[in-house]
Amino acid sequence: MHITKWIIIIVVLILVIIGLIFYLRIRRKKLYQMFEQVFESSKQIPKQKKHSFLLFMFKESIISAKNKKVNLQSKMNNPKFVESQLIQMGNILKNPSKVTDKNMKHALQMYNAYLQWEKSKV
Repeated sequence: MHITKWIIIIVVLILVIIGLIFYLRIRRKKLYQMFEQVFESSKQIPKQKKHSFLLFMFKESIISAKNKKVNLQSKMNNPKFVESQLIQMGNILKNPSKVTDKNMKHALQMYNAYLQWEKSKV
């Protein structure tokens, strides 16, 4: 009876580890697919605004993923809003240590991961 409990525990742990590995691989694959899309869309952006725009895209994608009701099209069609956000993202990129917002920190992590991915792609 004691041995069967250990066997069951070991089998469950192995299944959990295999499930975790598959989850991480699928998550990484989806992240790289998103990076491919971002890479293609960033070709249309002027070079001086590229980094700010990338950070802005990551921030908006995080916000829209958390809040399904947000309508990004109305925000993105307003050029004043986009320009002010690009200026704000540029300031954040100059000094990322001042960021306290949780979503913005996550966007910065995604931005840094994208830059590493872009370097490895080139």
